Amino acid sequence: MPTGVVLAANAAAGAILLAAGVASSFVTRRSRLAAAFAVLPLLIAMLLSVYIFGEDAYRDHGISRWHAYRSPGGALGEMFVLCLALMGSYAVVLAYAGLRRNARLYGIVAVMCGLTALGLVTATIIGFSTN
Repeated sequence: MPTGVVLAANAAAGAILLAAGVASSFVTRRSRLAAAFAVLPLLIAMLLSVYIFGEDAYRDHGISRWHAYRSPGGALGEMFVLCLALMGSYAVVLAYAGLRRNARLYGIVAVMCGLTALGLVTATIIGFSTN
């Protein structure tokens, strides 16, 4: 999977989550739609996992990015695990806040999730693709 595709999908999902957080007043009218946005952090986590455990196209001999880019004492493995934990937590809280029509909680968590996607997840993707 090309790095550009993963970065673009992550940026799009992060931007959507930021927009949903800023316009969180729709939660009170459309709680199921708001809860459906909880799928986005899960999609980001899934896409990140598929990308990192997929074959590294640069080396092109069957080694995954997980094995190719993690160095002893490096933080990429921990960054990856932190990304998965945060995205899973955000998904749960977004679904809860959406179904409970709690616009304030939803807005805060959606903005945090969008910023995490645009910051930490992007850094993790770049870390696992920089030769």
